[in-house]
Amino acid sequence: MKRNYARVLLAAMMAVSLLGTTGCGGGDKEAETSADTASEDSGGEGARKFEGTTLYMIAEQQKPTEALQKQLDAFTEETGITVDLEMAPYDNVIQKETLAFESKSGAYDIIAAPYQFLGNLVENEYIQPLSTFMEDESLSIIEDYDETDIIENLWNASGEWEGELYGVPSNSCIDMLAYRKDLFENEEERAAFKEEYGYELTVPEDWDTYRDVAEFFTREKGETLAGEKLKTNFYGVSMCGKRHDATTCEWLNYAWSFGGGVFDDEGNLNINSAESVEALEYFCDLAQFAPEGIASKTWDEQTTEMQQGIAAMSVLFNDNYAALEDPDSSTIVGKVGYTTVPVKEKEVAHYGGWGFYIPTDSKNPEVAWVFMQWFNTPEVQKNIALDGGFPNLQSCYEDEELKEIPYWEGSQKAYEISTTRPRIAEWPKMDEILMLQLSNAVTGESTPQEALDQAAKEFEELLGEKLPIQYQ
Repeated sequence: MKRNYARVLLAAMMAVSLLGTTGCGGGDKEAETSADTASEDSGGEGARKFEGTTLYMIAEQQKPTEALQKQLDAFTEETGITVDLEMAPYDNVIQKETLAFESKSGAYDIIAAPYQFLGNLVENEYIQPLSTFMEDESLSIIEDYDETDIIENLWNASGEWEGELYGVPSNSCIDMLAYRKDLFENEEERAAFKEEYGYELTVPEDWDTYRDVAEFFTREKGETLAGEKLKTNFYGVSMCGKRHDATTCEWLNYAWSFGGGVFDDEGNLNINSAESVEALEYFCDLAQFAPEGIASKTWDEQTTEMQQGIAAMSVLFNDNYAALEDPDSSTIVGKVGYTTVPVKEKEVAHYGGWGFYIPTDSKNPEVAWVFMQWFNTPEVQKNIALDGGFPNLQSCYEDEELKEIPYWEGSQKAYEISTTRPRIAEWPKMDEILMLQLSNAVTGESTPQEALDQAAKEFEELLGEKLPIQYQ
């Protein structure tokens, strides 16, 4: 089965807006039995066709994955299939998957990976296409699965490469702006801001205002904030600057918005354009209003700083937002607003989704496809959404209960202007280059111009005659 790839999700969300309000429904690996043998021995029928099989999978330890784990018993009850779900931090997941691919160990039946690795996974033949399984009617055994309910452009972004589907979306997160709405609404703070800056305190819609607001809310211990004396320093923004994909992800929002980015519309390198350099200069300047040590921070530390109530704003993936509203770990429950990131030349929102893929050396590929079907059923997707994730199904976005989630409306607006990273096979190496150069600029080891010039040089050496990039 083939689909046309679309880089933005506008069409998907337009499709959602046309929907009715029907809502969303409520041991040792080497010794593991193969899918076919498990079916033969168990004699199972229907959804229990593969009863007795164990699936091994790995995914990033995040709220959506934890929400999925809570539902695995229900999958086992329905199918008789056991799922051994390994969760680990981002870097560890990538390392473990890389080791499994290179060693051809067959350690996993399903992997979760960021969509920007798709081209690399396909070209190295690490994962297999889904067409064989999708066209096999004997594998259509999950009663509530309806592939037409999956938002097509989410599926394409996470799973389609050159006309062939290789995966399904697993975590459809997107970058947004989280801000302390209680501070923006405080009359004392509003009056003080207008006196100092000459205009009303509003949620920033452009980057100049964002900087002013970040500067304004940065206070030292002992100063007053919203009528209370601060016991610790308070900061205008929380940012990341570690040599890590998190820094690439955050900065690209700035770069795209400023008119820069990795490639231009023709596929030529744009990484050291005047617009990209300006965006990095802005990013580095903004860091003075963030807690110290951003060169050692990722989205994990950003989430914690917001939870602790020590920062007024943060550009952050929305799959972290449930943590901000968790009364067991957050001091700012009910005090946060969620909207799209500020704008300079154009509106953007960095799509950070992951996909589920079946490794080429999976011992149970048919069973893996059964799991992927179950994962994309209404009840499963709704439960994930209620527990901090974002669904892949059109029907869920019209569910009245889900509309009550604080960050739901803002997220839908962000999906309409979604922008994606390159997915070419060289991107993992390019990302390593870029995250180093961004971190060098943040720490002052290089100027923004020097950092991006070096990135451009290494990109050109890596890509060579493939430039300009025609498909990404």
